[in-house]
Amino acid sequence: MAAVAIVLGLGGCGAATVHPHHATGHKFSFKGIPTVATAAGPTLEAPPGSVLVATATVPSIPIYTTPRALGISQTLANPNQLGAPLTFLVNAVQGGWLQVYLPERPNEAMGWVTSSNVSLATDNENIVVSLSARQVTLYRAGAKVYQASVAVGAPDAPTPTGHFYVTEVLQLTDPGDAYGPYALGLSGFSNTYFSFDGGPGQIAIHGTNQPWVIGGYASHGCVRLTNADITTLATQVAAGTPVDIEA
Repeated sequence: MAAVAIVLGLGGCGAATVHPHHATGHKFSFKGIPTVATAAGPTLEAPPGSVLVATATVPSIPIYTTPRALGISQTLANPNQLGAPLTFLVNAVQGGWLQVYLPERPNEAMGWVTSSNVSLATDNENIVVSLSARQVTLYRAGAKVYQASVAVGAPDAPTPTGHFYVTEVLQLTDPGDAYGPYALGLSGFSNTYFSFDGGPGQIAIHGTNQPWVIGGYASHGCVRLTNADITTLATQVAAGTPVDIEA
């Protein structure tokens, strides 16, 4: 995919907001989504150790407050504001309805979508960030496969805890950028910044051009890794991967 100029305003490092004509914007491309097993069968169940990931297949997807709701509570555009496919982490399945985590405030917000408006895949990976240990761990089918030190939010802008997911994997074209070579946008938002650098305060896991801060409390809420570590992490996960941020 061609690179696009953007301004990253991620909550502690910006909520990525697209400015296609902004001359000083960061340039990125979307990491290709790896091939994963498609969920099949009438029960739409993920195998043990995996989760269901739903990707919108319509230009605008209706979100309902309950299954079979008479009215639509809101609609979300597909692709999202960065041009990435609109992706959800599935929490529950009820017939042809899916309860999904939403990439918006409040954190851990959920809604219902119909299975006819999405494609389904399974994901057996999950990321756990420990704020107290300043560590990120990648698990695959429940087994630890990678761990690295991170920098997290400073005391005046703490990284929010909660159950989130990767909304998009961005590969930045300038590895020396403040965000490093990759950024994993998350469905969580800062509880301190409701607007940051042109965006709504979305948090992310990304690289850094200040590796000396790793292991400390240094960001505006995002999770920073060395550029080598974010490259290792980002090349193993995809949109929809669950991310648990723990105290």
